[in-house]
Amino acid sequence: MRRQVGNHIMIISKADFGKYCVIKCRLDGDTFDKLSSLPGYKKWIGRDLLFDPTGANIDKLRKFFPDAEWDESALPMLDKYIENLKELERNLKAKDADLPANDDFDFKTKPFDHQRKAFYLSRDIKNFALLMEQGTGKTKVIIDNAAYLYGKDEITALVVIAPNGVHRNWVNKEIPQHLPEWCHYESAYYYSGMTKKDQDSFESVMGVKEKLRIFTFNVECFVSDKAVKMISKILLANHVMLVVDESSRIKRPSAKRTKAITKFGKHAKYKRILTGTPITKGPEDVYSQFKFLDPQILGYDSFYSFRARYCIMGGFENRQIVSYQNIDELTRNIEGHSFRVLKKDCLDLPPKIYQRYPVELTKRQRKLYEQMKKTFVGELGEIKITAPEAITRLLRLQQILCGWFPSDEEVTPIDDKNPRLEALLEILSDIDSKVIIWARFKADIRAIHRALGDLAVVYYGDVSNDARERAVYNFQNNPNTKYFIGQPQSGGIGLTLTAADYAIYYSNSFDLETRLQSEDRCHRIGTKNNVTYIDIEAPKTIDSKIIKALQKKKSLADIVTKDPISLFLTEEDEDGQ
Repeated sequence: MRRQVGNHIMIISKADFGKYCVIKCRLDGDTFDKLSSLPGYKKWIGRDLLFDPTGANIDKLRKFFPDAEWDESALPMLDKYIENLKELERNLKAKDADLPANDDFDFKTKPFDHQRKAFYLSRDIKNFALLMEQGTGKTKVIIDNAAYLYGKDEITALVVIAPNGVHRNWVNKEIPQHLPEWCHYESAYYYSGMTKKDQDSFESVMGVKEKLRIFTFNVECFVSDKAVKMISKILLANHVMLVVDESSRIKRPSAKRTKAITKFGKHAKYKRILTGTPITKGPEDVYSQFKFLDPQILGYDSFYSFRARYCIMGGFENRQIVSYQNIDELTRNIEGHSFRVLKKDCLDLPPKIYQRYPVELTKRQRKLYEQMKKTFVGELGEIKITAPEAITRLLRLQQILCGWFPSDEEVTPIDDKNPRLEALLEILSDIDSKVIIWARFKADIRAIHRALGDLAVVYYGDVSNDARERAVYNFQNNPNTKYFIGQPQSGGIGLTLTAADYAIYYSNSFDLETRLQSEDRCHRIGTKNNVTYIDIEAPKTIDSKIIKALQKKKSLADIVTKDPISLFLTEEDEDGQ
């Protein structure tokens, strides 16, 4: 193997290096500085540099050393990078191109204009993100896309990874509703703790020939080796379009399921991510989602290299993201591999109306609340408390506001009467239409259900999947079912609850994405009337702080990380500091 002389660069890839490449050159100071600036993993071996050939590194090398010689062994990496650039340009131009005047695809259900655009823009692209706001019909786009690719003999199977319950909805509702009649298929969903009968049924679909095979998985099941083996078997035996529904569930790079799902993606022929909220915290949220699609899209195979490029660090021990940089570059890379649409831009939906309903605490509630708040504020001022610990303290205060003695175990009532429950019943007495009631705690859901009886259905963690489906069906179709009581953490994703004209937040989640998702269960395609959202609030408590933060599109976890004490103090407290 020859070595170039002078400042001439040779880039080499060999099996000996694993996934890395080697740069061979005769170093001078300028060359050394340029090579040392490459992001990600790198290691000097004598005068040669071992580096990770990510898109970002290849881009830098082409700019630094335009005359570099790429050995035959490294040319495939360079060719892939160049093809990705060309694809980026093609995709960006396609967004401005006119759609076909007449459809060349036989849709089963007529698409809205934005769905039609998303379909034609994405249908032939290997890796693509549908960043479509909740309620705009992204599921239909994927189903049409899968049928199109199956009709071209590009795929033999569709695999969808979705939140619990939503993965069943794909099989039981969405696919029968939207998949064209000519596309013959067999489908099955996987869930943790499957019965022997369901497992046999699932595996029987795997053996089907001459039909599109459709499998959906609950995203939470990938902590199980059994689920991992099952999806791996499907991926290895088929040409697969792999879809991650609500892909914000894989935004944490270190999470076990994120790593597992990203690994699956390497064996899929086509990949899609679906989410209406790709970013809830900051640009760092997109890293894992787009790495699943293709690391070359963002150009970084390391989260820390990605963060160094787009995030500015500061705070305690320089570990907190305090600002962002190079966002135009990041936006361009994402735009070339995604389609973004908001409801306000594509659907003639009635507006959202927000109201607050104040509720007074009992004397015992107020005393207990103030005592506990004082203790927590004192702790925060004296010792360093982590964000999860601060969130736990917020939960304790929230339990008191809902009328319960704070506890990790089964809670007990503070008083014989619960002013928050009484306030809810007062609100409902003035509403002559269907209502969604979102409550944080299981004890609240059970108490509300007892008060409303047969007029209500429930949807939360302790309810079986079959019972959940019946609850949704009855709420949507049975005129005698007036109330849907659910936890936003479990029922706020993937459901269609357009029968409701009102959504009442008995108690709020602290997470912005959960709030937005839950709001859009009743504000989506099919909504005909104005939707009113009512937050029950104990004024001058953390209720007010939580509602205010969510209205400003902030998650409580982010605020806790930066300034936990502020969440526990009312405006009066803050004035007295």
